[in-house]
Amino acid sequence: MRPTWIATAVLAGLIALLALWLRAGVVGGQQWSIDWLDVEGDLSRTSSDQVRAAVIGEAGKGFFAADLQQVRAAVEALPWVAQAEVSRQWPDALSIRVVEHRPLARWNDSGLFSDRGEVFRVDGSDGMQGLARLHGPENRRREVLDTWLEMRRALADIGQDIERLAVDERGAWQAELGNGVTLVLGRESMHERLERYIGVHPALSGRERRARVVDLRYTNGLAVRWAGESTGEQADHG
Repeated sequence: MRPTWIATAVLAGLIALLALWLRAGVVGGQQWSIDWLDVEGDLSRTSSDQVRAAVIGEAGKGFFAADLQQVRAAVEALPWVAQAEVSRQWPDALSIRVVEHRPLARWNDSGLFSDRGEVFRVDGSDGMQGLARLHGPENRRREVLDTWLEMRRALADIGQDIERLAVDERGAWQAELGNGVTLVLGRESMHERLERYIGVHPALSGRERRARVVDLRYTNGLAVRWAGESTGEQADHG
């Protein structure tokens, strides 16, 4: 017999033997059990016990028989988990590394933006405080997030932040600031209009009357509605 035939026959025999071992449960849970579930990651809203409970069924199949993709899917199904990495650690452990969603802002009152730019939903998150509210059509959500981040950086120069940012179906923008002022930015030249507000902010904040609405939809100026007033006055700062 040729050497290649012998090698092929030996390989086929080994494969058949391995198949018999698998069928007989030689590599199953009783013979090669998983005794340790090592959970790693910077966890604040997901506990290690939650992760272990989610995978205990699949892990009970044993070191070799456990499906790592199923383990990963079970962990990523947990509410605050963004991503999971799973690996076998010889001889009796699974290593599970977990990355959590970090909420940045609310999206349309029903979801949360994560620091990865993803929208996720978690039951019971309505009571979370300190998150800006972002609103807009679903097909513009990435644009809304990026615009919010840009505007926050610009407003930081005057010590202000955004509590609510919205764009409507027509593309008109409006922002509510932490000082109680609403900025009407319109559909065009939004960033230039924001810079105009930043430029006049010291003058507005230095007045006895508090500005409530600042309409920046003017070529060279703005209109201010003061707290307690129902009509606005226009000032030209061209």
